[in-house]
Amino acid sequence: MKAKIIFAVLLLIVLLSNCFQGTKKQNQNTIEPENTLIGKWVRVGHSGPISFEFKDNGLVECDFGNDQTVDVIAGYELKQDSVKFIDIEGQMCQGYGYYRIFQTDYYLAFDLIEDDCGGRIQTTMGFWTKPNFNDLIATLEKEISDSPYPESYLNRARIYMALGKPKQAIKDFDNYIISDTLNARVYLNRAGTRFPDDMAGVVQDCNKAISIEPDNKNAYFLRGLARYDMGEREQGCEDFKIAIELGFSILKLAEQDKCAEFWDEE
Repeated sequence: MKAKIIFAVLLLIVLLSNCFQGTKKQNQNTIEPENTLIGKWVRVGHSGPISFEFKDNGLVECDFGNDQTVDVIAGYELKQDSVKFIDIEGQMCQGYGYYRIFQTDYYLAFDLIEDDCGGRIQTTMGFWTKPNFNDLIATLEKEISDSPYPESYLNRARIYMALGKPKQAIKDFDNYIISDTLNARVYLNRAGTRFPDDMAGVVQDCNKAISIEPDNKNAYFLRGLARYDMGEREQGCEDFKIAIELGFSILKLAEQDKCAEFWDEE
């Protein structure tokens, strides 16, 4: 059971992360201690809508249903491009969670650095957007209509990911990739939108990502999941093994039951 829980958290991490790459300077804000995350951010998680509201007093209120209730109050500390969460009240996690942050004018993303709490990881990881996301999408639609910059497609795709709309996101990723064929992270973003209905497409996107970044452990993990699901069990376990060698060591426990017969032969 522990291995299954670890596996579920790892899958969520990989599908929602891999977003940290540059965009045009007009859309990028460098996070500094004085440039806080103050305000409300929303996303649609696996269990429904979630909101974080960052206060200027160093607290963040977490609303797991985005229904105007507060389920957790946490303290947060900003340092350049990272944030440290320490739960104070409500459905709390022990210890702290440490995440890298990336913010544009259109979305916010958290990428795991260190956290032992699966619930906080699932709640925090991935793309977030502002409550006025319809206005943001309208702005991007006008930009695309007037002059279709690739970054406009990418920003809209990641808003759609925050809103749990993979079909819309994948179309924008397709348009972005026409102009930028060498961005491994975008291929992995697109691979994430293909789960669980297009495993062959996941493999193709991961192959492309690996050709660009041969040491990308997340690409091997996702490709392993897709291959295993497609019945290519030995190839899938080989991908998991490579991911472990590249630093995804927790997979050794998460995938042991699946891959014992292949791993034990070596």
